[in-house]
Formats: sequence, C-alpha cells, structure tokens
Amino acid sequence: MSRRAIISLYAICLLTGCSPAVDTDAHPMITAYSDAYNAKDLESMQALMHPDIEWLSIVGNDIELAVSGKDALSEAVTSFFEDPNMATGTHEGWSLNGDHVAVTETAHWTDKEGQARQQSALTVYQFENNLIRRVYYYPAKID
Repeated sequence: MSRRAIISLYAICLLTGCSPAVDTDAHPMITAYSDAYNAKDLESMQALMHPDIEWLSIVGNDIELAVSGKDALSEAVTSFFEDPNMATGTHEGWSLNGDHVAVTETAHWTDKEGQARQQSALTVYQFENNLIRRVYYYPAKID
C-alpha cells in the first residue's frame, strides 16, 4: 500500500458523523477521536463511531466510499497502528453547521529518509445520535 493511500486512510480514521442537531460536544468528540487514534487506542475510537460509520473521499466530482462500518474501519485502523512511522493528526479552523463539523486536519509523519512531512485536508464530520456517522475527506495538500 502506498504512503498516499495510508495517509488517506488515516484521514478516514479521524472522521465521521450525522444527526439533526449536534450538541456543543462535537468539537471535543472529534478531538477525542483524533487523540485516541494518535495514542493507538482503538477501544476509545470505537466508542465514538456510529455502527454504520462511513469514510468517504471526495475526488473531483466523485465521492468514493473508502470504508463502511465500524468493524471495517477498526480493521483498517489496526493496520495503521502497526506502522512504526504512523501518521498522527492535528486540527484547526473549526466550523459547525447543524450535524456537520468542518475542520482542517493535518497528518504528520516521518518519511523513509527521516524527513518530517505533513499534509492537510478539509474534513467534514457528520454526526448521528452524537456518534461519528460519516467523514468526508477532501483532497490533501502535501507540504
């Protein structure tokens, strides 16, 4: 699997959501989800996932379903945890609109030459019943 695919799947791990009204806990929920990923804490991540979570990548005018379901996403995440150079993530630029939360996510990792690398992407989390239901991951900008 290419580094780009791994980083894209990482974004999947940081996402998801859908609900008529997201309470003010959406920001801390996304932060907790990302912190759990960074700490390789699958159990804490799963506690924030809707059973039917979907990870979607926006590519041009297409939406690609990358991962569907809590079990499938958990399996994908577990494979990332095995990488000693696993990317970790940070967030900035939050915007809440109903059951959607948009944020700029930045993945950080060390490449094969030992150089620090990062890429940023707009990610939209959609919540349902205060769980991450969908994550829409837009094309990344590699720095």
